[in-house]
Amino acid sequence: MSSAGDPSRPSGRGAGEVLRRLVPRRVALTAEQRDGIEHALYDRADLAGPGARNFLVLSLLSSTIAALGLLLDSAPAVIGAMLLGPFITPLLAMSAALVQGVAARLWRAALMTLVGVLASVAAATLVGWVVGPGLRSEDLSGQLLALTRPGLLDLAIAFAAGIAAGFATLRTEAGGALSGVAVSVTIEPPLAAMGLFLAAGNHVALRQAVLAAVTNFGALVVGATVAMAWWGFADRAGRVVPGRARVRWGVAVWVVALAAVAVPLAAYSRQVVENTRYEEEVSAVIQEWDPSVRIVTLDAEIRGGRATVKVTLSGPRTPEPAWRLAEMLSERRGVSTTVEVTFTLATEDRAVATP
Repeated sequence: MSSAGDPSRPSGRGAGEVLRRLVPRRVALTAEQRDGIEHALYDRADLAGPGARNFLVLSLLSSTIAALGLLLDSAPAVIGAMLLGPFITPLLAMSAALVQGVAARLWRAALMTLVGVLASVAAATLVGWVVGPGLRSEDLSGQLLALTRPGLLDLAIAFAAGIAAGFATLRTEAGGALSGVAVSVTIEPPLAAMGLFLAAGNHVALRQAVLAAVTNFGALVVGATVAMAWWGFADRAGRVVPGRARVRWGVAVWVVALAAVAVPLAAYSRQVVENTRYEEEVSAVIQEWDPSVRIVTLDAEIRGGRATVKVTLSGPRTPEPAWRLAEMLSERRGVSTTVEVTFTLATEDRAVATP
């Protein structure tokens, strides 16, 4: 018995139509729409344009807020700085210029981005000189510490955010997603951290913050470029042929550089995960070693055939000898283990007096 005419059964054609509607298609931009996008991006991403003053002011203010938020370890302040940061416009202009093959517009947007970076770092450095502490690596707050440990996940977040930014630029109904992109990419915090570490003279942390900033900037531009090219922003009829080859080489170099950055980030991410697991293992062993102590701080690293453990403890009595802890950890992993224990005696004195 045929069921082709049964209205109660779902139609395959209908389901396929729904799926096709859900998949984002390439955008057929009219000349007016393309001119509007170009005006919104290129005119505002030019130091000689009307938006240059606002861009510079917002760069200074957002970096100042981000630096103060990082010093206070205040997530709301850092999020506010990310939303206030103006870098999304010149970065999207760079992506649009890469897609269209217009070298002059690319360099203008890149110059504006560079000026904003310098202004942001300068503002954060001033904050560090005025109110910043020494910012030694062992005394960093949680958010500052995270910025000194960029990983492959940071690269993936920035790349995905770049795709979202490119998509939202071409589809006005998705424009509200740009604020979420600004939060996800976290451009301002690495720049603010660079200024704080520069003021404190912490060059090791400064190099890591620079790597985090480069990762976010590069992945965002590459992601937005891919999205804008895929969803139809390229204007083949209007491309500048002499500059197109140079821009293509620029895109290729950028992608290769980003891939080169991804290799050490992947290795670093793997090492961070391994060290985190090892710290959990060390915490359990410490409780077996001496149940009376409380862990105040713990820094454990395992690499190759060696492990290093630095732990600060407190307790009501002198703990077991450190050599015993080192032996237990060495037996657990089968590697040479160095243990450094700092102990603080926790005493309690209570008295009641009556007249």
